[in-house]
Amino acid sequence: MAKQTKDPLAALLAADIKVEKAVPLKRLGIELIVKALDGKTIGKLSEQATHYTGKGAKREAHIDEQKYGGNIIATSSVNLNFGDPKLLEKYGASDAGDCVQKALLAGEIATITGAILDISGFGDPEEQVEEIKN
Repeated sequence: MAKQTKDPLAALLAADIKVEKAVPLKRLGIELIVKALDGKTIGKLSEQATHYTGKGAKREAHIDEQKYGGNIIATSSVNLNFGDPKLLEKYGASDAGDCVQKALLAGEIATITGAILDISGFGDPEEQVEEIKN
């Protein structure tokens, strides 16, 4: 385990939770600014994208990954409102999360979602495993 060089209390007191990151979208020639999301917000978005099948002991939760990803991006976006009526009309979308799915390519969605989760403190799970090993 690495030796701690900072006082944890002082670090937390000085920390800013309003973290933002610019994600370049080459196809569009823009940078989408996204903000970090807290656990409560991520939990709420996960819940909104979850549906259940079965009853009683056989009840199972299923998350709609596309809906979840769209909602995360729509909620985190700082400089673009995916719920703008013009965008909803152009893409025939029912809401902001649906608009994300219809307006962006799959790779763009994956890149943006990864950036959001990274600045929200999740990082790359594979990288974290490698760090622990070393």
